Amino acid sequence: MEVLLRGGPGDGQVVSGGVETVVWRACLYEITPELAHRSGRDLRVYRHRADCCEPYGRGAGDRCE
Repeated sequence: MEVLLRGGPGDGQVVSGGVETVVWRACLYEITPELAHRSGRDLRVYRHRADCCEPYGRGAGDRCE
């Protein structure tokens, strides 16, 4: 399944993704109820969690893994 990333460094990217979360370049994105229409299809929108992104201090101890 492909999903659309919103916010953060991956904003606008369409990636293969998952269930509740997607990791893109060490940043966490969480599922939303939103759908976006892109290239003739509806994609589930995943929102960026700024507190779970490497540039913002993401680490093994912050429960973002």
